[in-house]
Amino acid sequence: MKNLIKKPVIILGCPRSGTTLLFTILGHSKQLYSLYNESRFIFKGFYKKRIKEGIEYHNDKLNFEDLDEETKSYFLHEFDRYSLNNRLVGLALHKILRKHFLLKPFVSLITRFNSLYKDTFIESYRIVEKTPRNCFKVSFMNKLFSDAKFIYIKRDGRSNISSLLEGWRKRKGGKKRFPGLSKPLNIKDYSGSGWHFVLPPKWEEYSDKTLAEVCAFQWVSSNQAILDGLKEIEANRKYEISYEELSENTSGVVEQICNFIDIPYSQEIQKIAEKPPVVNTFSRPNKDKWKRHEAELEKIYFMIQPMMNVLGYSLGEKKQAVTYKP
Repeated sequence: MKNLIKKPVIILGCPRSGTTLLFTILGHSKQLYSLYNESRFIFKGFYKKRIKEGIEYHNDKLNFEDLDEETKSYFLHEFDRYSLNNRLVGLALHKILRKHFLLKPFVSLITRFNSLYKDTFIESYRIVEKTPRNCFKVSFMNKLFSDAKFIYIKRDGRSNISSLLEGWRKRKGGKKRFPGLSKPLNIKDYSGSGWHFVLPPKWEEYSDKTLAEVCAFQWVSSNQAILDGLKEIEANRKYEISYEELSENTSGVVEQICNFIDIPYSQEIQKIAEKPPVVNTFSRPNKDKWKRHEAELEKIYFMIQPMMNVLGYSLGEKKQAVTYKP
């Protein structure tokens, strides 16, 4: 199919690393269309179709080879259908209309009109996309959008894992995820039944570990997958920032990002960047918040120390012998 999406902006980062904050800010740009939601529901359709064809997936990883022409056509069509340039309509579509069966006809009406309008009046447009599971799909997304610009957000492992711990414990139960679990969970010190956030390759080896070990594994695996994926992408199409920079100097970092992705640092973006929204639904941001989980975190320092070093963070006096590889 015809691809109207040019030079999309793809935000990469481990869950709870600040990707939602940046996505929300950039979503206020008139230069960028957006799903105003994570694209998991689009991938869900892909996985459902493949399951019917007898193909199984056991983790979130998709490779370059997984994107054949039929699959590419599906994803381009779905991203085009749901990418909007109106924040209120986008949020209503995903927060209300898609969640209620009786309102589904309105979803079809909006998405058909949206695609028809773009096919008729627009030569090309740009989108901003954020879904943490894309950590394990960098080559796949790069093949889908070969002119994409990637923004990678890293975060201190202690803070990131602390937030993951809170997220797991808040959510507990879980809707059916795609890909699904091929092994029952027996995670220690966790009473829930669902696997939350990203599902990295080799997750089965952690299905009976402590929750802190699971979250540390998710953080290490997510960042390693991004670093590996970005190696194949030209320097002028990738940009790295830290959560700490983004949260402490939001307007300055966002202005630099706007320059990188070639959009104006508009009044709309500047206004929200100068007074960033609180997007963490579990608890308000605090740079020392991780210390409430310090006893748990100290037990997994040996797991995160190598990646902390790679990303430029330090455990200070808490360093331990390195014996861990994901």
